[in-house]
Amino acid sequence: MVTGRVAAFLLRVAVRRWPAELRAELAREWAAELHELTRTGRRWTMLRFAASLATSRAATAADRAPVPGRLWRTAGVLLLAPPACVAVIVVAAVVMNLAYGWLSFGVLWATAAQLPIWSLVAAGLGVLLALVVTRAARRTVRVGALPTALGVVLPIAATLAVVLGWFAGRAESGVAEMVPGLLLWLALLVPALWGAGALARRGRTRAAWLVGLLGALVAADAAVVLTVVSTIPATASSTELPPDSVDRISAPLWLFTCLTDWSFGLPRPTEWERFLITDQVLVEPMFYVACTPYAVAYAIAVARPARAAAPAADPAPVSA
Repeated sequence: MVTGRVAAFLLRVAVRRWPAELRAELAREWAAELHELTRTGRRWTMLRFAASLATSRAATAADRAPVPGRLWRTAGVLLLAPPACVAVIVVAAVVMNLAYGWLSFGVLWATAAQLPIWSLVAAGLGVLLALVVTRAARRTVRVGALPTALGVVLPIAATLAVVLGWFAGRAESGVAEMVPGLLLWLALLVPALWGAGALARRGRTRAAWLVGLLGALVAADAAVVLTVVSTIPATASSTELPPDSVDRISAPLWLFTCLTDWSFGLPRPTEWERFLITDQVLVEPMFYVACTPYAVAYAIAVARPARAAAPAADPAPVSA
């Protein structure tokens, strides 16, 4: 039909405005977007989208950078984001200490508020980092969903190796106990990001966010459970009162216990069990919270159909 032909013509015009090495990929992504708009009957939206692609400004010099330049930008984004997450944890801890010092003079619940403040600040800064990474992802190399997932996770693993090595060099206790949980988290994060990227590539952005965030949540929860199970017994080995053990029935809540120091009104974990859990697993959950937003956002941003040059708010008029 006429609208489809006009949109296809405008798409060809738009593709020719981009560097040769990017045309095939952009053509596929934009064609997939047009197909989705056509399938859902939004023909005027389809024409506006195609027209805005064809009439927007030409690609900038940064957009036309050769592939090596895009590779360097990709490496920079993926390598700098994990250390930024470490910085997020440190900044959030400083904010927590300042807030605790202020609250301790006026309220009785200052101690109970420490972990919630730390986790909330870490989550907020993690979201800000995700916004920066998403913006930078528009000019990075686009590859398949699995290579993207591995590209996100491997720099995180390298950063963790450096940090754990530094802790070990300082003879910090508990370093060895951190490793199994962190490895499990990294292993489970890969399929979560892979699934999110695969869905985003098909234009199913909402489903991609759902799969990515739920998958990352499961990965973090499983990592905390593994660390607790491998370091704290289920039953006491002596007559200590209270016993240094944690009942496994509350395992699904342990991640949230680490973030909130709360049992959500349930009998388990008890106050003493919460103390044991947060004493054993303190920093790792904050790192999961800081990393998850940017990791999922990057996997989706580089996979979803690009509207790179499309200022959709300023479409050109089209006459059928």
